Amino acid sequence: MYKTTYGSFNGDSWEDFCQLCFKLKYADDGYQEMPAWQGDLGIEGFTRTGMVFQCYCPDMEYNPDKLYEEQRDKITTDLGKLIANEKELSGYLKDIKVTKWIFVTPEYKNKNLVKHCHSKAEEYKKLNCKLLSDDFDVLVHDIDFFVEQIPTVLEFRKKKIEINTEESTPKEIADWKSQQISLVDSAIKKHGQRVPSTSLKFDEKVNTLTQYSVANFLNGDILVRKWKESFQDQYEKFIKVVSLFEKKVEERCATNNGDNNQLYNEIEKDLNVKLKEAFEFLDDIMIDRLTDYVMSDWILRCPISFE
Repeated sequence: MYKTTYGSFNGDSWEDFCQLCFKLKYADDGYQEMPAWQGDLGIEGFTRTGMVFQCYCPDMEYNPDKLYEEQRDKITTDLGKLIANEKELSGYLKDIKVTKWIFVTPEYKNKNLVKHCHSKAEEYKKLNCKLLSDDFDVLVHDIDFFVEQIPTVLEFRKKKIEINTEESTPKEIADWKSQQISLVDSAIKKHGQRVPSTSLKFDEKVNTLTQYSVANFLNGDILVRKWKESFQDQYEKFIKVVSLFEKKVEERCATNNGDNNQLYNEIEKDLNVKLKEAFEFLDDIMIDRLTDYVMSDWILRCPISFE
């Protein structure tokens, strides 16, 4: 399986995903799927405007150099099928001239793949192949070309979105804490009001909870920024949902006369439920990470208060 920002794929699931994206994105261009049954002609489909597509998902996660080699060789091999299958393909394309051959892969990490595509385009324009237009081009597209189609496709497939991001390093967390002393002090104070004063290792427990809050905030901030880049409309909805819920949190804290830790846990549970209801297409793990992010933000700022 190959892990992407929006989930993991193998060769079959990647092709299924791409076909649905093609049919949504290029419906007005007359997209036509080309099933591989009874022979693979080297393309997954084409449009009436002259775009043809070939999908490729790596078998595993490679380092950038190895990934480049695999993708480069796949492009070279599959482009060769245009020439080898020219006669048979012309029966399907008819008078359509191929203007763009597009290699669709989850991601690419080496810019030399773009150079390779350009080189192959120039090479093939010199072959005088009747299938190709005079301005024939070879392009590589990654999963981000389909950000508008992804929610619809995943909802149709009942596969929920999970945005994968790198976690903050201990150094990044330490640097942030040294620059945001007032926020860290706020978290220490609030967690100190959650932990019983008679608890053994009181200070150690408070510091551990504070460390969790800072880490959850930084990791969640990366996640939310990535979500904003990919799904602007859903991000804006997220901000509205959280803002409305935040007002209720402030009211509950202002009127609380019970156990502070119990109140914290109740708010966390209710927030998680609210996010699941509002964003049914998000993976449960992502919902939990968003919950952790919002709770840490409220601990670092003012919304959650135990005074």
